[in-house]
Amino acid sequence: MKSPFRLAENETKTGLVIVFPPEFKGLFSPEIHRLVGEVQEQLDGVYVTFALSSGNSPDLRASIAAARFVGCESAVVVVAGSGDTAPFLDHGSNGDWSLTASTVLPELEAPALVEAYREAVSEAGRAA
Repeated sequence: MKSPFRLAENETKTGLVIVFPPEFKGLFSPEIHRLVGEVQEQLDGVYVTFALSSGNSPDLRASIAAARFVGCESAVVVVAGSGDTAPFLDHGSNGDWSLTASTVLPELEAPALVEAYREAVSEAGRAA
């Protein structure tokens, strides 16, 4: 990551990375892909991808790189489920991070993830 993310005014240049808890495994999980698809439908124009906190691929770094690859200038990371985010967030990397104040609880419903994304984007505009 040579250039930092810039929080985009326009949602179409912002990505959403949903970080799933360790019990979710596998790159080709139908449950994960269904949920990611539902969220993307509700956030028209926002690139939505996922990362696995279990240590499996895709990890957070790969998911943010994917968002950058498709042209996103910023990304919001939303942690789905409870737990400590420190083990899988790379705070030493270049760029700006935007994390929601709270995580989405284990229900993992698309509307809750959409709301967490929108809250993070609105909070980022107020950040110093």
